[in-house]
Amino acid sequence: MRKSVRRPPCGRTLLVTLAVVGSLVAGEVFLQAAAWAMRSWVEQRGGTVVAEGSIRILCVGDSHTFGLPLLEEESYPAQLAEALAARHPDFDVEVVNLGIPSLNSAFVANRLEQQIHQIQPQLVIVWVGINNLWNVVERGPFSRGDGAWSVRQKLHASRLFRLVSMLWFSFTGHEYDLASRGGWWPGEATPSGRLPKGAPKSNPAPGLRRDLSRIASVGRALDVPILFVAYPFLGQQSISRVIIQAAARTGVGVVDTRRAMERARGDGYARADLIDERAGLHPSGVLYGYVVQAMLPEVESLLSAWHGLPPAVHEAPESTRVED
Repeated sequence: MRKSVRRPPCGRTLLVTLAVVGSLVAGEVFLQAAAWAMRSWVEQRGGTVVAEGSIRILCVGDSHTFGLPLLEEESYPAQLAEALAARHPDFDVEVVNLGIPSLNSAFVANRLEQQIHQIQPQLVIVWVGINNLWNVVERGPFSRGDGAWSVRQKLHASRLFRLVSMLWFSFTGHEYDLASRGGWWPGEATPSGRLPKGAPKSNPAPGLRRDLSRIASVGRALDVPILFVAYPFLGQQSISRVIIQAAARTGVGVVDTRRAMERARGDGYARADLIDERAGLHPSGVLYGYVVQAMLPEVESLLSAWHGLPPAVHEAPESTRVED
């Protein structure tokens, strides 16, 4: 009787491995071909297009993004959404505010990749840095989420890897509670930690430069433009200089809010109208309105260059002088 020949286990393993690898290669080829076809179609139309007539902007940072201690509608993300909706009525405008009071730059940089995958914005606006003067909850090159970034940055050239990353972060990553402005990701520690009493103060500039560079590299890897925002008050200018220099070095746009402050003062607003001191020095709702006016040209320029946003229907209304 003829005996049946059993295939050795190593042979079956090889076949399974080849099948898996072949499937991955086929998936990557398909996604790259689809991306190439989309780019060719867009070029034939003479530009770029905003997906489904929608604009989604992600705003990350500290209390200046959150809008502390103002009502939500007075924050700059809310005012930016209102201004863009008025200037581009044919588009569905959504500005997601993930600002949290007390955040430092490392905390923002460590989570930006997953937030971009989850939210899929056309633009990210980053306003952070002042809390690096005291917040040490996360800092240094070994902050959580930093170690494998150089590897992931190379892998993001793969469309398949980006798709898997988006699905992974969307379904298994942290979920921000958008219904609660005071919320945080479940299981996360409070995003602030002061230096121990008597500990020597460290220079925040090197860490801020590193984190802003990481943020810019995340945007480049994921094809999402980044816009930095500097601070408006005199006591914040050392941090603002670092932000402006980092923007120049990384090729990222920056909004210098000192000009917004100067314009508001020129329109007759007093210090009390522009600065809210209930939770430390923060812009008032009036000053945030001027910040949005200063921000709009850069925002619309980036959205036009990257996503084909058409010219505004009309200009944003000018601020009026406070009446006595």
